[in-house]
Amino acid sequence: MGSIDALTLRGFIGPKAPGAAPGIVCILTILLSTAAAVGTAWAQSTGLSLELQPPSVYTGRPDLFAKPSAGDEALPIGNWLVFPSSFVGFLYATNPSESPTGAHASPGLRLTTNTYAKTDDGIKQTELYTNSDLDLYANPGNSNTGSSGTNFLSTRTGIIETYQPFSDLIVNGQADFTRQQNYFSPLGISNNLASLNTTGVGIAPTSNPLPYNQLTGSGWVQKNFSDWFVIVSGSVQDLTYDQSSTLAAPSPNGVTLTGTGRGGYWIIPDLYTYAEVTLDKRNYATSTLSSSGYRTVVGLGSDRIGLFRGEVYGGYQTETPTSAGLGSTSGPILGGRGSYFPLPELTINASLDESIGASLLATTPTSPVGTSTKVTTFLTQVNYALAPEWAATARGGVVLTTYGGTNRRDSALALGATVTYSVWRSFGLTFDYQHTQLSSNVPLAGFTNDAVTLGISYKY
Repeated sequence: MGSIDALTLRGFIGPKAPGAAPGIVCILTILLSTAAAVGTAWAQSTGLSLELQPPSVYTGRPDLFAKPSAGDEALPIGNWLVFPSSFVGFLYATNPSESPTGAHASPGLRLTTNTYAKTDDGIKQTELYTNSDLDLYANPGNSNTGSSGTNFLSTRTGIIETYQPFSDLIVNGQADFTRQQNYFSPLGISNNLASLNTTGVGIAPTSNPLPYNQLTGSGWVQKNFSDWFVIVSGSVQDLTYDQSSTLAAPSPNGVTLTGTGRGGYWIIPDLYTYAEVTLDKRNYATSTLSSSGYRTVVGLGSDRIGLFRGEVYGGYQTETPTSAGLGSTSGPILGGRGSYFPLPELTINASLDESIGASLLATTPTSPVGTSTKVTTFLTQVNYALAPEWAATARGGVVLTTYGGTNRRDSALALGATVTYSVWRSFGLTFDYQHTQLSSNVPLAGFTNDAVTLGISYKY
């Protein structure tokens, strides 16, 4: 292992030669072990770990935690490696419409497809991904969701393009389409914890949720200067909610523009520190919710410290609406994202963050069209290969939402587990359970839903 590190440390970044106090490594190890549940959100693709967002800092070093046999499990098509998987099974949910009253339990059918493809010529890399989850219910009950009433579709499809013309320069671009019922809806068979939504709109779970479509285009460029690196990134995100004849309030459709600058320094080859500033401009269809703001953070990170990798950070953020009646929302930030690999067959991923958004759900006499929100999210996922023929995933999420100018407080919880027994190499029996609950101090705003799924999974 030591000889491998000695070679890889001279890779893409060309970090500072060892010589800094080893106590720094101990400090970050303690921070990350304390925040082992404060790590990165990964999208799990049936045994293949796939990070849909580009890494916050690209090092060019080989991933020592990557699954060695991943290439052997791919379907080769020309220059592409394709990883297809799917699931079909019976579903039973106690409250599929996520209604606060009059819940109707219903059986149903769940269909899931999850495919990832990759091609790489050494300079340019292209990744395609698609993940769709369709739930068909026989008796969904309340159909205020604005969907078809019996069908609930969550999907995420996109492309990631990475271009590295020189060893010290890398360019990355991503286009993504996401449709989901609420923030927890992709947590079913797909076990997808990743999200490109940073606006705080659509993240906070609500009862009778309206599905929304999210189009995102983003890009970043990283340039290295000896022990220093600079990253400039930007994104455009469009949110469009389905219309509902039963809900009078307009949906907060809108476009968000974001620009970020990050500068960092490699303290030692395994550890970097950075400062980051993000500016955003949010334009909603309900113009009084439009706003602009900024976010500043400083942090420590590593692509591998022992059995950890990730970042911990702290800073400050503020968002100022165009409407003086809403008032500015601001506050400190403390969070992180990372992964812990205690065993080759065990992976723990998690993330903690806070975002500022807007909502039309809670109104006040001085703000009849909506209010600002502050959304704190914690997500964690554990993947464990019990044996060659057994695999298990446990997941959980907590979302805390406060509404500016009101005393409303919402707390959402999602807990779930998936167990797969491989009957043959490519086919398995899968059992999944998920509990979703929203509690609120506002009457008739919460709900509880339990869903059980049993079916057949396939991967190439």
